[in-house]
This record gives sequence, structure tokens and C-alpha cells, in this order.
Amino acid sequence: MWESLFQGFSELSKSEQFKLYNAIKFLLFPADQGDIAKIFKDIRESRFHEGLACLHCGSVSVKRNGKYRGRQRYLCKDCGKTFNDMTNTPLSGTHYPSKWMKYFKMMVEGYTLPKITVELNIHISTAFYWRHKILNALRSLGNSTLKGIVESDETYFLESHKGKKDISHRKARKRGGVATKRVISNEQICVLVAQDRNGQVITEMAGTGRIKSTEINRVLGQFIDNNALLCSDNATNYKKFAAEKGLKHEIVNIRKGLYVKKSIYHIQHVNAYHTQLKKFMQRFQGVVTKYLDNYLFWYKYINQSKSIAKSERVKQLLLGSCRNSKHSTVEMLRSA
Repeated sequence: MWESLFQGFSELSKSEQFKLYNAIKFLLFPADQGDIAKIFKDIRESRFHEGLACLHCGSVSVKRNGKYRGRQRYLCKDCGKTFNDMTNTPLSGTHYPSKWMKYFKMMVEGYTLPKITVELNIHISTAFYWRHKILNALRSLGNSTLKGIVESDETYFLESHKGKKDISHRKARKRGGVATKRVISNEQICVLVAQDRNGQVITEMAGTGRIKSTEINRVLGQFIDNNALLCSDNATNYKKFAAEKGLKHEIVNIRKGLYVKKSIYHIQHVNAYHTQLKKFMQRFQGVVTKYLDNYLFWYKYINQSKSIAKSERVKQLLLGSCRNSKHSTVEMLRSA
């Protein structure tokens, strides 16, 4: 019997062979339930390290309310709502915790959606929405304050409305295409990147076309220490931003061939970050502009955790995405 099945297996396409292999592996070697229980325990400790509180209203008047499918439930005495350790997290309501664990591992490695669908035997739209549930939750953690010497510069991505059928302000471009203008214009999305010498990074969409001082302030203003020294190129908008914030400012005039000033001031770390960011983005064959901030935060996480062991990176990604109450539904992601 098995000989005939094996002969049929060899006649399948490569993608169908992977799907069958993963289905058999999942059936015969399911994830260790002890490991899954430990994951839930770690999430509980991370979310409620300051004490158990209602995830709906914040009240500390909470009591245990039985278990459902082996998970502890809680009842808030003030608002009357129930919740568990997974409520308002990307894993809320999931039926495949073992697949989620492998999904987090693939997120750490920067897998594309087609590879994920083959490995996990899930629909590509499911893989897409899982990705953005995780990234939305991670972004809710916010940014760290930049201190000391802070390098700042911008890079650009072509505006994209991939998958949208009604683009009103311009003609649709075939397979991404190119901008109609060779210079920086409103067809390009400006991404601001700022990094201090401790490795802390802030990266976010600033606007379209050339960056303005108000856009620099919106992205960077609340996350830069008052005693920091800003290092940038000779764009006048950085001068204006530094003056308004009362920051010390060193200008590196790259156009005149000056790359390092006084042996310490430069923006080479940020420019290297731009290069690696663009390389990371290429694998996705064009990122929709409305999701661009999520991908920027994703690369930031991968870049800042690259020196940590893979197992620890996966754990940090999991706990970080579950720390705050940030639950994104498919309807919310579609309408974003």
C-alpha cells in the first residue's frame, strides 16, 4: 500500500509535496503541549507583571472564572466582562497555537508570504493578516529615546497602492513601475531614519516628496533627548528643526565630499541602515504604502536583535507582540 502512495507522491508538484509533508508531520508529531502551556505562562507573566488587571477597563477587581479549553479565564467585578491571557493579542481566538509558534520563527527570519503558506499549509491571506496583527501589536510598544550623537537622514520608496482598483490621483502602474519624474516628487514616500550611537533607531513615514521640518518634528521630536546632538546633511529643514528644539547641530556637507567632520560627526550608520532596509524590502516586490510603517518596524526589530540567539529572538517577538492590549481584526486591517 505505502509503495503505491509513495509513487503518487513523486508525481505531485514541489509545492503539493511540501503541503502533504507538513500535513503528515503535524498529524504524527504535534507540538509538545507542555511547551505550549509554558508559552501561555510566559505571556501571562509578561502582560501582568505589575499585577492582574482587567484588559477591558483596567480595574484590579478581578477574580478567576473557571477554565475554557485548558486556559484560565477571569471575570472583572466592575465591568462584568471576562477575558483570558490571550485577550486583545494577535493570538486571541487562535485554533493553531503550534502553527503560530512556527510563524513567529519565520517572522524573525523575514520569510515571504508564499514560503510561509507552503511551510504552514495556510492560505496566503491568513499569513498576511497574521503578519500585520503581530506588527500592529509591536508598534504599540513605541520607540526609545535617542541620546548622545543622533544621526538622521531620509530615504524614499515609490508610492504603492498594490491591489487597489480605484486609484483616483494617477494612472495605475504595471507591476510597480517607476516614477514619472526622475527627481524627488510627491510620487515618492519619504521615510525618516534616525539612529544614535547606542543602536537605538526610529524609522517612520514622514510624508511625500522632500521632507519638511514639521514632518521631522512629528516623527522625531518627542523621541530625541534635549541634550542630544543632531548630525545631518545640509538640508535646511534639519537646521530649522534643530533650532526650534534647541538642539546642538552638526552638518556634514556630503555634496562637497565631506563625509566625516571632526573625526566623529557623520551619518554613515544611517546610510548603511538605508542600504540594508532597501535590500530587506526587495523580497516583498513592493510594499503597499498604507502598510509601510509596519514593515519599517519589522526590519527595525530584525536589525536590532540580530546579535541575540534565534530562540531568544522568537521569544522576544512573541512576548513583545502580546504585551499590550492591541487586537487587530481583519476588518480593521482592510479598512486601514
